[in-house]
Amino acid sequence: MNENKRILVIDDDETIRETYQNILLPDDEPDSLSMGRALFDMPGDDDGSPALFSNAMASSDGLDISSSTSFSLDPENPYGYELTLADQGSRGIACVETSLQEKKPFAVAFIDMKMPGLNGAETAGQIWALDPRIKIVIVTAYSEYAPEDIITVTGRDDLFYLRKPFNYEEILQFARALTHTWSLEQKKIALQHALEQSNKELEQVNRGLEQKVQDQASMIVQAEKMASIGLLAAGVAHEINNPLSYVRTNLDTSKKYFNQIVSLIRKYEVLESYIASSTDQKAAQLLNELAAEKKEKDIDFIVEDVQDLIAESLYGVDKIREIVQDLRTFSRVDNAKLNDLNLNEALDNTLKMLKNQIKDGTTVTKNFGDIPKIQCYPQKISQVLMNILINAIQAIEGRGTIELSTRFVQTGRRVEDRFVEIVISDTGCGIPQENLKNLFDPFFTTKPVGTGTGLGLSIVYEIITFHGGRIDVSSQLGQGSRFKLLFPVKMKNSVLDPGPT
Repeated sequence: MNENKRILVIDDDETIRETYQNILLPDDEPDSLSMGRALFDMPGDDDGSPALFSNAMASSDGLDISSSTSFSLDPENPYGYELTLADQGSRGIACVETSLQEKKPFAVAFIDMKMPGLNGAETAGQIWALDPRIKIVIVTAYSEYAPEDIITVTGRDDLFYLRKPFNYEEILQFARALTHTWSLEQKKIALQHALEQSNKELEQVNRGLEQKVQDQASMIVQAEKMASIGLLAAGVAHEINNPLSYVRTNLDTSKKYFNQIVSLIRKYEVLESYIASSTDQKAAQLLNELAAEKKEKDIDFIVEDVQDLIAESLYGVDKIREIVQDLRTFSRVDNAKLNDLNLNEALDNTLKMLKNQIKDGTTVTKNFGDIPKIQCYPQKISQVLMNILINAIQAIEGRGTIELSTRFVQTGRRVEDRFVEIVISDTGCGIPQENLKNLFDPFFTTKPVGTGTGLGLSIVYEIITFHGGRIDVSSQLGQGSRFKLLFPVKMKNSVLDPGPT
């Protein structure tokens, strides 16, 4: 089943409709897509079908939703979306009816809440009455309708909300995640029907094949689970990033303003010294009053303390930004470039970055072999090494050892049989056996509340498997842990595209 990338936009503002078009059907092709095309001489999409863009507007005879303009996938429509724009709710509903008649349903609808005629909630309710599968995003301003009012009108609580003003990244993230989720849900239904039929046949043929059916069902559940977590991660990152940007900007400005005030205070202090040497009694009286007020309000302490408060606040904001970056990496919001990397050098650089975090009682030993460079996304691999080494450092209390080793491994004569192996072991607290099976699950952590997000190792697992590698973990409680990473020297063609960002 091909992924459904048909998207409906309903908004009475022509400028906003054009904005959606520019985001989802950009003129410029992303670097990763053009690189893949150049490498493999790919003229367009695998099935050769162009994406469509149609604009549902009024005609002299009433509704006109038949007009459409084709865009080829190279390079006019790099994301593969089929976009339909409507300027009011009734026309959007008509577009849905037509799509169902043509058996080309929409996967996602972005609907403006405040429109003439039917508002967004009423439009969503009628669209769901026609096709309950559509993923609907209600676009509202902060001062508009409350979510509970919209739920009351639509009769459903599985709406998504996007606040105005939105940006490029938000629209792309919703489009990617929701079209993917829609396709997964339809695939799940189809697979469930297939599984039911297979189960009946397998029961008649051999009851010993039941385990295979269970494994297939588990794969479906896991795929849906990861799609949901990806959507959650993208949403959380966005919700944190917006207010964080305001706070960071305001703190930087406050720091600049306060430095100017401090500079002025220092000049006043020079003036005070000059007045103190004067014989003018009135000036001396004013100086004494000023000195008394400074002492009463503890101005010298405030000057020093405010500087510390701003510095600490900026540090806290940067720590939050690191958490947001982890969430963005998990949902593949970031971008990277394919390059060659020496893993020995990458480990050395990571150790330098973590130098201040390594405790005095911890000894780091290195046993690096003669290894070839690997083809990878260096920024992502550096994050893998960083996350695992941080866990090793934090696992050691008191005295302990962290050992790093690398070697070249060749399992056959083919290019794809050449690997580089990294082993990172520590003599720390170890991991309970019952926790090993959940170690790479998103948001799973054994650390105390407030000291870990549970995303570190899930990001490690995603990056390694994306590169075609493997990670194995062994651990004994109280004795330490051993992480073995295996990276192919050359990435397979099927994973050269870093995926959605």
